[in-house]
Amino acid sequence: MNSRKLMVGLLSSTALTLAWGSINVADAAPCTTSFVVGDVFASVGSGSVDAYTPTGTLVCSLTDGSGGFTTGSEFDSAGNFYVTNFSNTTSKFNSTGTLQSTAFFSGGSSMESVVNVSTGAFSGSTFIGDAGSATIKQFNTATGALTHTFSVTGGNGTGGTDWLDFISPTTIIYDGEGSVIREFNLATNTQLADFATTGLNRIFAMRVIASGAFAGNVLVANSSNVLMLDATGHVVKTYTLTGEAGLVFSLNLDPNGTDFWTGAANSDQVWEVNIATGAIDEQFHVTGEFYGLSVFGEITTSGGGGGGGGSVPEPTTLALFGAGLVGLGLMRRRRAS
Repeated sequence: MNSRKLMVGLLSSTALTLAWGSINVADAAPCTTSFVVGDVFASVGSGSVDAYTPTGTLVCSLTDGSGGFTTGSEFDSAGNFYVTNFSNTTSKFNSTGTLQSTAFFSGGSSMESVVNVSTGAFSGSTFIGDAGSATIKQFNTATGALTHTFSVTGGNGTGGTDWLDFISPTTIIYDGEGSVIREFNLATNTQLADFATTGLNRIFAMRVIASGAFAGNVLVANSSNVLMLDATGHVVKTYTLTGEAGLVFSLNLDPNGTDFWTGAANSDQVWEVNIATGAIDEQFHVTGEFYGLSVFGEITTSGGGGGGGGSVPEPTTLALFGAGLVGLGLMRRRRAS
């Protein structure tokens, strides 16, 4: 990602970068109320993350004051929000958008992705992928303390561990924004055979599908499209995105269990896509330097996601998320938008 950021810097002046950040903050009031299941959180640079309804209405903005690039993000099971700053820090906000700390997790070099774990052997831990280091760092989610650093084989591309996710309760897959997905067993501290080595272009964010017809498959943002890989690492489906202009970068799973969200850094486009059919359900545009996307209530294999999401995918349980009425609020919001 270092080369990408350098390219962005050459193509736009510092003044323009700061102006983009100011526009994002000014266009939306600060987030002050409880996050709503299904809302999309776009990392747009200048220390900011903008929250949108699923139909693209700008709701509010989170700002950590760092002024840096905001990249990968995720919610924990309590609904707290974490966003990396492509630096040695990760910021934390509570579930109503109040900044808790600009450097809640620290000690990396170019932190880029964050995965919270609330189930299994590593429950209570948060794992950070780092573009500048061949390491995966484990933190205590409650305190922010660094508890372990795993030395791994660096991903081809940056040589780091930019984007990661759990493919089993003890095993992580990750990439260095190249063309290979690597695999590492945290419980045994063992580097495993690469998960995927063919059919990939330049890959970025990825998500393991937790359950349902495609359980165990992996969705990967692949620069010009999104790919689905099966459990053996082979490409089984390609998703074409209307209006795609390159650098399809971010990706997360919708709480409904049937869709995923992805975004492109070159065009600032966001898409909601049906996993089974490839149909585009929603598409809208964000403003800024768009290098990360998460969804409140998103489904993860590690039990994070916020809003009662985590690894519970069935749409029929949506109304049971959180306090019980959050899912109903989402359905009202979708109809009203």
